[in-house]
Amino acid sequence: MAIINIIKSVLSAFFGVQTNNKFNADEKFIEKHGVKYFLIVGFIMIFLGLVMLSILVNYILN
Repeated sequence: MAIINIIKSVLSAFFGVQTNNKFNADEKFIEKHGVKYFLIVGFIMIFLGLVMLSILVNYILN
């Protein structure tokens, strides 16, 4: 599974929309390789989202 597919899956999880086929593919990947890749990508995306929100708020307030 490519990193792009993991990013798409994490974004789908953030918004709560994902097809059953994609969910099953993710589940098979997790059973084979573990959940660490999804956790790493998830934490990076949360961090980037908070940084972008901080930049936006500082821009608006200035």
